[in-house]
Amino acid sequence: MNKTTRLVVLIVILLGANVQLALLSHGRSIPLRQEFDKFPNEIGGWSGEDAGSLTTGEEKVLRADDYLLRSYRDSLSHVGLFVAYYRSQKSGDTMHSPRNCLPGNGWEIAKSEIIQIPSKNRSYATFPANHLMLVKDGMQQEIIYWYQANSRVFASEYAGKFFLVEDALSKNRTDGAIVRLSSISGAGSAQTHEQMVSFATEISGVLPSYLPN
Repeated sequence: MNKTTRLVVLIVILLGANVQLALLSHGRSIPLRQEFDKFPNEIGGWSGEDAGSLTTGEEKVLRADDYLLRSYRDSLSHVGLFVAYYRSQKSGDTMHSPRNCLPGNGWEIAKSEIIQIPSKNRSYATFPANHLMLVKDGMQQEIIYWYQANSRVFASEYAGKFFLVEDALSKNRTDGAIVRLSSISGAGSAQTHEQMVSFATEISGVLPSYLPN
């Protein structure tokens, strides 16, 4: 399958999923298992603190029901943690991919891949995540992000559309979350990447206490 054919197939898939989702109700509103203000500041050798709030404009674009914005440090690195949770979703009111919003803020994607991260969740040994390297005005930013919905952890936005429709039809629920880690200080170094992966592993064991299964 060449690139043009693959692109057409993906467009058809997304359009089909959006049409199906538009015909469905929002589904049950599924609250967090615990509020994000109880999310620990100390996680596996990392110390965190609140990183403020999104602007009113950002919140309107995000349309999340709950979100967590923290900054964590260990002896080597600094990592920003952002989790946006949607109690129910519908077409036009779903999770936003960083691939769409970051380039709009002037960042250019220099590298994009899917990586496997060791997990502390007993349900799976590793989980897939998107890994992006971005550049802007001589700066570099490293991003690792993934999605969680109904006990699933996945990297693909396309798979997420299918899961969303499937869960709406079979379970009357369309809740989900995006988890994003970011680092600008020292970004691009092997050490920074290793520390971000290490932090992702640590929070994989914490998130199930907050995100619904």
